Amino acid sequence: MFKKENLLISYSPVKYWSLSGFCLAAAILMLPLEISAQRGSPAVPHVRTVHVTAVDRKELPVTDLTPAEFVLREGGDIREIIRVEPASTPLHVAIIVDDSGTGIFRVPIANFVNQLLGRAQFSVKHVIGQAVRLVDYTSDVERLREAILRLGVRAETPDGGRVVEAVFDTAKEVRDFDRPVNVLLTDTHAEYSSLPAHHVLEELQRSGAVLHVIAVARLAQLNPSSVPFAKDKPADLLEHQLDINRVLGDGPKQTGGRRVEIGGLGGTIPELQGVAAQLKQQYLITYLVPAGEKLNQRLSVSSKRRGITVRAPSRGARGDP
Repeated sequence: MFKKENLLISYSPVKYWSLSGFCLAAAILMLPLEISAQRGSPAVPHVRTVHVTAVDRKELPVTDLTPAEFVLREGGDIREIIRVEPASTPLHVAIIVDDSGTGIFRVPIANFVNQLLGRAQFSVKHVIGQAVRLVDYTSDVERLREAILRLGVRAETPDGGRVVEAVFDTAKEVRDFDRPVNVLLTDTHAEYSSLPAHHVLEELQRSGAVLHVIAVARLAQLNPSSVPFAKDKPADLLEHQLDINRVLGDGPKQTGGRRVEIGGLGGTIPELQGVAAQLKQQYLITYLVPAGEKLNQRLSVSSKRRGITVRAPSRGARGDP
């Protein structure tokens, strides 16, 4: 508590006018700032983040890169990297299986999930004509085991699976996740897409999801007799096939994922296990966009270290609005 005599001293005429003058001067000095605030805050740099994967020539994760060894460009301009750290945000992994009813991916998927348990929640969809959800996002081992067991042998889908539609619908579902990943496994060689490629690729970009594709090599062959639409226009058939190839080819490139074509179906599919290993060892890069510059421009990330490949989304890094 202040003493009474101290309070009385503050009211002396000299000190009163001195204090009043100080307050008036301070108010005058602050006036331009208040007017500036009313007109809009001054431009400030934007803090952005992006998840990237770094691998060597053998596709093994590289885990010891420093900020000085990364080069990040946005719109062609080099950005200042503030921080590089191991990615720790939980993953949301959507597994899309298009196996023509053969069940050939069941064991590899079980191994893939085992590698990422504790780091991710998983959903599983089976493309049987249309995509059927076997389990929604969960980390519950028993629910995941039951879903994977349902990827058994069944009657082959005569029209081929609607893989592109499944990728599109899954991208729409994951927009609110911080670190979404779509993993597509397909052995289908007879495909039809009702969606233009650019619609699907734009939705992938908006979602922020990384797309990985594991495809049996014969996927590139199209059997016209199995396409469920009028085949009297060869140009239409070619256009639909080009849309499929663009989504399954350009999708991984543009999102920071990988497409792998496998020649056989034996074993555990090492390429799929490699995807799991890379997801476990991703980096989170935090960088600055100078004040006043356009956000979400084309993005590229590389490494100064020789023999290192860095995979990152081509645009759409996350950050402040």
